[in-house]
Amino acid sequence: MDKLSAQPLAGRKVLIVGIANEHSIAYGCARAFRELGAELAVTYQNEKAKTYVEPLARELGASIGLTLDVSKPGELDNVFDSIRETWGRLDVAIHSIAFAPKNDLQGGLLNSTAEGFAQAMDISCHSFIRMARLVAPLMDEGGSLFAMSYLVRLASYRITT
Repeated sequence: MDKLSAQPLAGRKVLIVGIANEHSIAYGCARAFRELGAELAVTYQNEKAKTYVEPLARELGASIGLTLDVSKPGELDNVFDSIRETWGRLDVAIHSIAFAPKNDLQGGLLNSTAEGFAQAMDISCHSFIRMARLVAPLMDEGGSLFAMSYLVRLASYRITT
């Protein structure tokens, strides 16, 4: 088998958002993309998560590791500014983050609060749209965006120029 067929994503730049630990779906995606030859950038939510994600990022040979809490203004912009400065482009972005307040998760759907529901939708869903707006200019030759749903199904969106 030649190198191209063994690593069909060699030279591709991939951002993985949402690795929390070695059990994360995002980590499984990162491993698969790396095995296919892609160069990786990964994010971690905060300093606590960094202790779990940093060793995984090293194992994967990720060349970029960045803090990203999508609920904090400016952090998503900072991630894409860093990618632009380091790589200048992006081929693939994977969004694998979700959140809901603990009380809303434990109380069942009928007892969820409007505030908790809005926060869950902002972090889990609308952050993908914000991410897409920032990633599109980095995919000037096309690219792919992936998002995980709450059912752990993959949604894929293709950027074309």
